[in-house]
Amino acid sequence: MIIKKRYIPLIILILEALLRRLVKNHPKRPIIMEDLEKWRSGFWGEESIDFYLGALPEKDYHIFHDLNFQDGDFHHQIDTFLLSPQRGIIIDVKNYTAKIFIDTDTEQLVQKTEDREKPYPYPIAQVERHQRFIRKLLAEYNFPAILIDYLVVFSNTNAILHFTGRNSYKVQQHICKSPSLFNKIKTFENLYKTEILSPKDLRRLSKLLLKLNTPPTIAILQRYGIQKWELLLGVHCPVCNHLPIQRKDKNWFCPSCDKCVKEDALVTALQDYFLLIGPTITNKQFREFARVDSPDVSGRLLRSANLNCSGTNKGRIYYPDEIPWRKS
Repeated sequence: MIIKKRYIPLIILILEALLRRLVKNHPKRPIIMEDLEKWRSGFWGEESIDFYLGALPEKDYHIFHDLNFQDGDFHHQIDTFLLSPQRGIIIDVKNYTAKIFIDTDTEQLVQKTEDREKPYPYPIAQVERHQRFIRKLLAEYNFPAILIDYLVVFSNTNAILHFTGRNSYKVQQHICKSPSLFNKIKTFENLYKTEILSPKDLRRLSKLLLKLNTPPTIAILQRYGIQKWELLLGVHCPVCNHLPIQRKDKNWFCPSCDKCVKEDALVTALQDYFLLIGPTITNKQFREFARVDSPDVSGRLLRSANLNCSGTNKGRIYYPDEIPWRKS
């Protein structure tokens, strides 16, 4: 059964918000757009394996998508984790295309196209690092030591895999293309069938993984060297994306497409603020960011957004239950 569903990664929403708030000729736009396409490609690859995971009997596995754990100065992002009474399986998805050369001696992965060669991090080292972390977690919280295995899945049908090196046969047992995913999992099942985790252990461990899951805090402006004053202010038109639209007769009015927009136009603006600036917002901060002149109007807009709030008067802050946030 699916314990943690797969959602659009937070970094994708953050980069989309950042591009909405930068002028078209901003010098950092090309690199941000390139990074966004990489993250989107990776997410599409992760989504594509769900079809094959759907073939697993629902009762056999607890399935977790996009787990994030902090381990001291290190961060672990696990695309998918399968948990059963016998084992855990870490699944890392790569959406690479063209010819992929995996050298187990030098621990290198190189993508070769007609015009260039591009190196990528060695995927086995990455999943083995996750494996060590999960094993340490089990010991720290006094769980029985179940087998923790891993698979690197190449989701793009156009990828052609080439293996070299003395340990290539061993490494190939942990690498496959997505159509072979189900059979690989079944191979692991046949290797060791003894149940280690009791139903109680399984429930307790599932709750622990959800509790420890912590989406990374991404200081995106600092990463790209962008100052807050460079961000475009105001509320976008949901029809033509013009910025800024104006408040008029208790509604938003777009001077570009001459449309009267309902209150929900502020949702994207608030979402942008929470993704780029911080998890809380005050009346003053909202007025500045959304370019609303009246404190009374901005206060009414914030109250209409179904946000949580604390404090009183000028000290009141508003915040969502979680980020990303959508008005209910």
